Parts: sequence; structure tokens; C-alpha cells
Amino acid sequence: FLWTGIDYLGEARRWPSRSNTAGILDLAGHKKPEYYFRQSIWTAEPMVYLATRDVPAGEEQTSLWSHKKAEPVWHGEHGETIRVVCFTNCEQAELFLNGHSQGVKNLADAEGRVLFWDVPYEPGTLTAQGFLNGNAVTSSELRTSATPKQILAETDAAVLKADGVDLAHVEVTIADENGVPVYTSDQEVHWAIEGPARLLGLESGDPASHEDYQAPRRKAFHGRLLGYLQATTESGLVQVRLSAPGLEDTVVALRTVA
Repeated sequence: FLWTGIDYLGEARRWPSRSNTAGILDLAGHKKPEYYFRQSIWTAEPMVYLATRDVPAGEEQTSLWSHKKAEPVWHGEHGETIRVVCFTNCEQAELFLNGHSQGVKNLADAEGRVLFWDVPYEPGTLTAQGFLNGNAVTSSELRTSATPKQILAETDAAVLKADGVDLAHVEVTIADENGVPVYTSDQEVHWAIEGPARLLGLESGDPASHEDYQAPRRKAFHGRLLGYLQATTESGLVQVRLSAPGLEDTVVALRTVA
């Protein structure tokens, strides 16, 4: 039993939050770190997930909720000790920083089923490999991001029915010049729609955002944003132009057909 699967409006408890924030998916359907912890408990397909957090100042009381502080970002001051957290259903996991092993951890020895390493920070790539029966079966990585430079976007539907009802979700990610997502980015992204479709609304997943849902602009949260696009009753090419100050524009194209 899980409470709650998806964040929902209300029961927010404190201003300016508009949501309870107890879900493993946020208001935009984006997966939180908690999602991957639950996945490590309830799924058989081998998986590993990396996240980081500050090293606790003292002894912590561990519980199923302690790991929610972890975030999928690899940033810090050079030499600063950062706690790298790993959720996995594999028997073992090995952590690498820029190709150098930081050691192997056994899931059977992990308190609360959470593996961790305290690692001196250096920019680059963190990689975790999961092992079953001594064989590497899956991996996950975190890369240090640079300055936000571009908007990446994709849609879950290339073609919509021109029935005035059909929907497409447009997923937006703010990334650096190498395509690495910038988790801390919160630029306001502007949406311009050309063709037979309308923008129903935008959601970032930010529980403290009180922006107009139906405005053609919204700030990203954790570098991401979700748009809901609906077909009209006409057929044709639809182009969604996305822009933000300091970032390269991008265009997502799809079609509506009768």
C-alpha cells in the first residue's frame, strides 16, 4: 500500500505550497527520488538510481522517508564531501567517479535498503553499476551540468486526431550545451503555437508555483516543464515554438488529421 502515488492540489498545510507533496510523482507526473526507491522495493527488473545529498552533521534516525532529501544532481565545491545515495534491487552496486571506483556496497548490509558513499567532489560523471550473481546487469549515471544553453523538447504523439479532443503532452527539459539536464534551472519558458491546436495549460510540478495554468509561459522546476496540447477540428501542421531568455529556441512539430 502506498500513500500517495501522485501529488494533488489541496491539503497543502502551509503557504505557499498548493500541494501535499507526499506523492512519488509530482503535479506534472515527473518522477521524484522516492519513486525510484519504491521501484527498488517492488520491481524485479534490475535497476539502480543515483542521487546526492549533504552529509548529515550527526547521527540520523533512519526511516522510509529519510532518503527523500536526495536529488539527482552532481554539483559542489571542489573537495567538498557529498553523500552519494543509490537505490537498487541488485545484490551489489559499485560507484565510479570519472572512471575511478569508490568501492562496492552490498544491499544486504544497507540500513533501510539505501546504499551510500561519502565522496570528495570533483566535476564529471558519477556512475553506479548494479551486480547480480557477480555480473554487472544495469547502470545509472549523474553528470555535472554547465550553464543552461538550450531547450530540449519531445512529444508523446506525432499525430493527433482533428476532433477537438485529442491531446499531446510536450515534455521540456532545460540543458547545457552538451545536452546535460540542468536540474537547478528555473527559466521562464514561452510557448507560441502555430497551426490547428491550442495550449490547454502548463505544469512544472513546483508545489509553490501560483502561475496561471493557461498562460503561454511558465517557469521550469528542476529544469523541466510539461505542456498539454489539444487538437482543433482542422487538419494540418502544428508547430510549438519554445523560447526563454538566454536559451536557444526550439520547435516541436506534429500533425492533426481528420
